[in-house]
Formats: sequence, C-alpha cells, structure tokens
Amino acid sequence: MAKNTHELIIGALITLAKKNPQRSSFTMTEIAAEAGISRQAIYQKHFNNFEDIIEYIHEETNQHIFNVFNKYCPSNDGDPISFLADHILPLIYEKREVVNTLYTTQVDPCWKEFLRGTYSEWVLKNVNYQLKYNFNKEDIAYIITTMAISFIEVWIRKDDPIPPEEFRKTFIQLSKTSLCDYIVS
Repeated sequence: MAKNTHELIIGALITLAKKNPQRSSFTMTEIAAEAGISRQAIYQKHFNNFEDIIEYIHEETNQHIFNVFNKYCPSNDGDPISFLADHILPLIYEKREVVNTLYTTQVDPCWKEFLRGTYSEWVLKNVNYQLKYNFNKEDIAYIITTMAISFIEVWIRKDDPIPPEEFRKTFIQLSKTSLCDYIVS
C-alpha cells in the first residue's frame, strides 16, 4: 500500500506541476487533495515536506539509471555514448512522464544541476578524454555531461517522444557532431 500511495503522491505532484508549470513548490494540502488522500497520511507515513517529495523523485527516477551506469565496463560495453544510447535511453523513456515534467516545469528548478553533478562525477571516473583548450578534466566532464543532458532534454520534452530505439541513432549522431556542423553560413 505504501508504494501505491507514494505513486499517488508523485502522480499528484506531476499533475499539479503540469497544470501550473511556473510554480516551483506546492503545499502538502494541494498535493493531498490532488492525490485524494489526507494531508496527515502524507506526513505520518510518507513525506515530511515538499522537498522530501522532490528528493524521493530524484532517487526513484535516477536510482535504476545510475545503477546501470555503474555497471558500465568499457572493455565489454564499448564507448560510453553507445552504452548510454543502448542502456540508459530506454530507462529514461520508461520514466518519461516524470522526466518530461521535471524538464518542462519549474517544480524542481535544481533538476538539471542535480543531473550535472551526479553524472559529471560518473564521467570523471569512467570516460577517457583529451585535455585541450585550457580546460581541466572537471571542465571537460561538465561539458560532456551538459551536452548529453541537453540532447536527452530536447528528446524527452516532446509531448510524444519517439521510442529510444528510434532516438538512438540521432543521439549518437548529435553526440559525435561538431558544433560547427550545426551552423550554416
């Protein structure tokens, strides 16, 4: 029952965020009313405050993805871009309603920074890259992470994003294309 109630609460928050995309927080009363449960039930058995709900969404949305990322082995899995396309895009797609809402509303203004922080650390540990242009390895990891997040955001923000099997090729092409190739003079 607790898992179903958690899902009701998260679903209520997602619904409220979509109805009010400019709002960055909601009261527990609003969330409870949307979920059809009492505010006290949320406090007593589930979450202490709005921030706890956002933290839970981070963990729930990201935990499985990060676990798969942590199984990455370059000698078995190939390059990290293809690994992400093959193994991570499908997981993001499964959670597309929540992820879309986090990207398209203000319900979690720290969402992108949370992703950058989490995955820049992974890039630092798992990706080999060249240091150029007076950038240190943290700078390069930040750039790589930000670009990947941006490509995913553009895809998953759509009302009906194409399935990951179809987006895979585009994601890999975008990741391997120079910024100069996007500009026509």
